[in-house]
Amino acid sequence: MLRRSRVLGGLAASVLAAFSVAHAADQEGTLVVALETLGGQTMDPILEGRAPHAHYQAPIYDALIGFNLEEGGLGPGVTERWELAEDGQSWFFHLQKGLKWHNGDPLTAHDVKFSLERTMSEESIASRASALRRNVKSIEVVDDHTVRVYTKGVQVHFPAGLSRAVFQEGQLMPKNYIESVGVEKFRAEPVGSGPWKFVESVPGDYVEFEAVEGPHWRGTPNFKRLRILLVPEESTRVAMVRTGEAAIASISPESIREVEAANLKLVTVPGTMQAIYQFWGTYKEGHKDSPLADVRVREALSLAIDRQQIIDHVMYGQASWPMPFATFSYAVDTDIAKWQEWGRTALRYDPERAKALLAEAGYPDGFDMKFANTALPGTPYMTQIGIAVADFWQKIGVNVDIKHYEWGAFRLLYRGEQKSLAGAASMFRTAGRPVAVARYSGGFQSKGGHHLFGDTEECNDFCQAYDKLHQEVVTAQDAELRARKTDEMLTMVADSWMAVPIIEGMGYWAVNPEQVGKFDTIPGRHELGDVFERMPRPEQKPW
Repeated sequence: MLRRSRVLGGLAASVLAAFSVAHAADQEGTLVVALETLGGQTMDPILEGRAPHAHYQAPIYDALIGFNLEEGGLGPGVTERWELAEDGQSWFFHLQKGLKWHNGDPLTAHDVKFSLERTMSEESIASRASALRRNVKSIEVVDDHTVRVYTKGVQVHFPAGLSRAVFQEGQLMPKNYIESVGVEKFRAEPVGSGPWKFVESVPGDYVEFEAVEGPHWRGTPNFKRLRILLVPEESTRVAMVRTGEAAIASISPESIREVEAANLKLVTVPGTMQAIYQFWGTYKEGHKDSPLADVRVREALSLAIDRQQIIDHVMYGQASWPMPFATFSYAVDTDIAKWQEWGRTALRYDPERAKALLAEAGYPDGFDMKFANTALPGTPYMTQIGIAVADFWQKIGVNVDIKHYEWGAFRLLYRGEQKSLAGAASMFRTAGRPVAVARYSGGFQSKGGHHLFGDTEECNDFCQAYDKLHQEVVTAQDAELRARKTDEMLTMVADSWMAVPIIEGMGYWAVNPEQVGKFDTIPGRHELGDVFERMPRPEQKPW
């Protein structure tokens, strides 16, 4: 039996080697992608805390948890399966076998432990480093292909944070290489295990990669090279795709008509975000008499919005009707059909009912309201949505004092005591992610960053009830109980009308069909860093 296994293993190795040589000979050309931002443009995952990491770090680095490529949400990655311990206090991650780093070293559980500990180190500025430090007690290498992560209390959604479907904290780095060459050389000459190998990074200009010769479990690239360009001006990016200088460019809805007129292909990624508005600090003693503290007023403001008009005219038809806050078609622990119907009914356009609710609340002639309009990076169209929303509110008698903020300035307003925002509304957004509760934690928990229901100093009965329910959701090990509690959480937030979805947006891309063939995106993931290796050349798969 042992001898037969060795023969089969040698035969498999020969087949893979033949495939590698054949596929390498078939890899041609350079795939050029133009983006509006490259974030920090650092090849060290612990030094990037913004979404663009998934554009330019994903090609070289694999993640512990991967994607469901067809439906969105989580799927196998370097970890082929994961399971929660019976006591709920730890997670087992079982790795694929036979994976290698680009320098030939095997990828093992020791690399996983090293990567997670490096990501949660004090040196790390990764977006969720602090969350890992709060949630992880210790990490154990069980064997070369099994890692056990002990959590601080029950963490039923812990694996979701280790996928690029949410953040970059699950990206893996080579332990032996970094320890042997040092951190500075690793940052200059990074080694990963992804389908693309690092070639060069010119800050403020581009990052370039070379395809692995394959096969690779994520997909073996069809192009020989990948070059990701920083081109801040959108009209320039569109022109580059039109002339063939770039194959793909990120765009906003404003460029859709131009793209179609140029006979380029428009590629959209569903379920990437929700544009929302939310009310700040209405729980505070000083704002208890504010119109916005009345749930009838908050519901009226939603009924005053014609969302279909926004989809048709602001988003050029390339958006969809939203579900509840931070909930998408690939959300886990959620009755999707129920909440889709809720969206169509509860988020309807009904200005007469809106006026009736205002009158019932004591504001038949409207009231004055401050509204902070802003756009998060990558979604500049949020400001146009905000203007449209304010206009709908004006039509039911609300005198909207709208003020526009650059995102960097707005971020400062919602930190700390939020004095400038308390008693006001603002635009915001949610990102596409499979586990809604992570966004609910930041939005509504008294200890969360937005704490829309209350903070640690002022947390009324409603706020305390939410905190209790939220804790039940994140610790429920039984799937049916967790789904039921999640439904209660969504209902509690939806009925509060404190953070209200306007539309569900998409990722938007212009594609030159003479440069790249037809490809599928990953629902919920605007960035294409996990898609480049699956893009064909045009002769391989025409549009």
